[in-house]
Amino acid sequence: MISQDAIYHRLATVSDSIAMGEYDKARDLFDMTRAGELPPTVSELAEAFGMMLVKIEAREFRMEQMIDELQEAKEKLEQARQLLAQENMRLKHDLEGKFATVNIVGQNRRVKELLQQVERIADAPVTVLIAGETGTGKDLIAKTLHYQSARASAPFVALNCSGIPEPLLESELFGIEKGVASGVDARMGRFEQADGGTLFLDEIGDMPLESQAKILRVLESGEVERVGGRKTVHVDVRVVAATHKNLRQMVDEGTFREDLFYRLNVVSLEIPPLRERCDDIELLANHFLDVAVKKMRLGMKSFDASAIRALITFNWPGNVRQLENEIERAVVLSLGETITGDDLSIELRANREECDDSPLLSMRTMTLDEGERLLISRALTEADGNKSEAARLLGISREGLRKKLKRFEM
Repeated sequence: MISQDAIYHRLATVSDSIAMGEYDKARDLFDMTRAGELPPTVSELAEAFGMMLVKIEAREFRMEQMIDELQEAKEKLEQARQLLAQENMRLKHDLEGKFATVNIVGQNRRVKELLQQVERIADAPVTVLIAGETGTGKDLIAKTLHYQSARASAPFVALNCSGIPEPLLESELFGIEKGVASGVDARMGRFEQADGGTLFLDEIGDMPLESQAKILRVLESGEVERVGGRKTVHVDVRVVAATHKNLRQMVDEGTFREDLFYRLNVVSLEIPPLRERCDDIELLANHFLDVAVKKMRLGMKSFDASAIRALITFNWPGNVRQLENEIERAVVLSLGETITGDDLSIELRANREECDDSPLLSMRTMTLDEGERLLISRALTEADGNKSEAARLLGISREGLRKKLKRFEM
């Protein structure tokens, strides 16, 4: 029989080895129980201790596997992060290209002047007020201002002030703190979401007077306070506002704050309605046609003379948005490669018939200057920009065409 001291010494040696992480020493514990050299109680203890160590060793082995798996997952996440960063950079470049002024369709003099203004003020840290009828593209100009500025990599956040009920408008703008009402969680408002970037407030003429006062305070202080909150949050936001209403008249009527009007109207941009830029209608129609056929994966289509005539002579109360919808509809419904006047909506067909019966085709919708600009523009398009050929098509001399181009700033 092994002495008690020898047993304790052996147990202590094994325990020290195990404490140093040498789990294979657990086998020594089992060896101590095989020969029947130890008292039963010690053998049982050694066996229980050995089984426990086997489980610990298995757990540690599994832990090492988990660490390897986590490391592998970390590497995959890093690869995904890099791919996402590359994709974000690509999308950023795509957006900057999409909203570059050179990619905005329009040869009208007023549109060119508008785009020149946009280029000049894109980086200026001033608020901008965009005026224009519904459907003229105020959101397009706002996005162009953002994506051509130094803020392009930061968020562009839009809010239609007429589309949100008055009680919810302030929480949308400024955010809300948790617990203001039962079940309400904390939420950032549009100002905080746009931090570092641009906040586009569309249809600001529909904003209630009380909210107007709070917007003014944010513009002056650069700080917002969430609904139900007690602390202010600093925000760095460029505000671009838009409206189809006459804000000056609203100021006189007392329905829009005068101080907010002047704070927003640091730079004013006015988008002309489509009926005042008839020389752009054919350009825009062909652009929307190209976009529609690509989106619907159709073959190439074109307009015939009757369709172009109907498009040009229509008054377009819904402006560019209505024109885009009309072209998309015509693409869907036309059967052949050519879109004719009969493929257009009833409204445009009725307008075409009215014009066909009138000897004064263009006087109803455009001035003589606009009609002449349109003819010149179409001749240049037909001649692929060759001025001599365009002059021949118009039946005038090349010098005569040069003078007209200078007069119309084309």
